[in-house]
Formats: sequence, C-alpha cells, structure tokens
Amino acid sequence: MLRKRIKNIRYAVEYSLMRIFLGAISIFPYKQRVERGGAVLGMLMANVKPARQRIEDNLHNIHPDMNRDEIRRITKRVGVNFGRTFVEILNNDLSKKFPDLRHPSGPGLQILRDVAVAGTGAIIVSGHFGQWDAARLYLKSEGIEVGAIYRPSNNRYFDRIFVPQIEHAGKPAFPSGRRGTTEMVRHVRAGGMVAILLDQRFGKGESLDFMGQPALTSTAAASIALKYDLPMIPVYGTRRAGSLHVDIVFEAPIPHTDATTMTQAANDSLKVQVLRNPEQWYWLHNRWS
Repeated sequence: MLRKRIKNIRYAVEYSLMRIFLGAISIFPYKQRVERGGAVLGMLMANVKPARQRIEDNLHNIHPDMNRDEIRRITKRVGVNFGRTFVEILNNDLSKKFPDLRHPSGPGLQILRDVAVAGTGAIIVSGHFGQWDAARLYLKSEGIEVGAIYRPSNNRYFDRIFVPQIEHAGKPAFPSGRRGTTEMVRHVRAGGMVAILLDQRFGKGESLDFMGQPALTSTAAASIALKYDLPMIPVYGTRRAGSLHVDIVFEAPIPHTDATTMTQAANDSLKVQVLRNPEQWYWLHNRWS
C-alpha cells in the first residue's frame, strides 16, 4: 500500500512537471514552441546518463565499428529529433494548422485515397522514425481520418494529455492490448484506417531480423491485413535537416503472402530508412533484448 502511494505521488509530480513544461513553452508561437521545447527535451535525452547510454549501446550493437565521436553526434541528433517530434505530437491541435510543413509523395498515397473513397479499410505501418505522426496529419488535411494504436503510459496521468492529441491527428486512438486490438479490428472491418508502429519489442512476437539482429516483432498488423484483404502500406515522415518540414513517403503496399514474410518486409523497409538517416530513429527502445 505504501509503495503504491509513493508511486502515485511520483506520477503526480511527473505529470505536474509536464504540465509546467507545456505551459512554459505555450507562450511561444507554434514553430518557436517546437524548436525551443524540442531543444530542451533533446538536451535532456542526450545528456541524462540512462537515456544516453541506451542510445549509445544500441548504436554500438548495430554499428560495432562506428567510432565514439560519431555515436555521440548521432545521439545528440536523436535527442533533438525526438524532442521536436514529442512537442509536435503534444501540440497536434496546432500542428494540423500548418499543412505547408508536410510534403507527400509515393505510390501508396493514391491507394489510400482510393480506399477512403471505397470505404474498404487500410493499415499503415511505420516506426518511431522522423515525425511519425506527420502522415496522419497530412491525410487528415485531405479529409482522410486515420486512427492509431498507442501504448498507454506507465504514468496514467500522462494519457490525459497524450491521447487527445493523438486524436487531433486522426481518430480513434486504440490502446495496445486485447481490448484495443478488438476495437481496432472492428474499425478496419468497417472500412476505417489505422496506423501501427511496429518497432517496439513485443514479448509474444516472432523473432525477426531488424538491422541484422533478432528482434521480437508483432505480426498482428499483417495477420489482420491478410484476414480482411487490406493493403498494408509502409509510410515514413523524414524530417528535413534543420527545419520543421517533413517529407512523407507513402510506399507501395507490401505484397500479401503470409504474416511472417510481410512483417519481415516491414522491418526491412524501416531498416532502409534508419540506415539512411540514423539520427531520426528512436534508438532509446529496448528493441533487441
């Protein structure tokens, strides 16, 4: 009981600090808010030892020959990118008012437009790369609503801030887990679209290759795409260096084969993006353990 009370107090303090932070940066116009708030969060991530160590260890695991200076440079850039993306997502209500920052391309876009007209459903797959909510924000600007799966925060108070902002980029938001998956399946069966980030460790998933190392990966997205004959389209929002502009690439749908093969193809697709722009992937995840 005492331990639970202490945890609740800690969560309340963390939530209060988050509210103070968001309140402090809210005095700035949107673009300055993202740049300044992102810089603060990026500095913390790149310099607080547990976070910095996780990023550096993951980089060394995948790039054992990379020198320390390069690892440190990428670590700092990871912090900056994540900081900006985090602030942007927590301000999705404002982000959607700046469509000029998002630049779409790729064959998958027209497919999603056609699906929206037909009302037959689709699954977008991606990872914590670049500005990962940019695609949903762009599609919303075209009148296409794309829901999202999210992992509930350990600190339940944070979801009071986080979930409404997720839904500003597209509704509905589904919590990960059995209940959320059931609701998500019902949504796509009814012709809805959903975006799923596949790059987090899933304890009950299959051990698939990701950047040359085995990684437990959920095959649920591919299984659902196969079962309901839905296109499964990889999408990435790559941030342009030094700016808030994002190039959104809607790739061609992954061919329907089997769930394992399709999920491996999604991993391989993300790998290309990460190797091309390593500073834009969220290396903090415990991805390969």
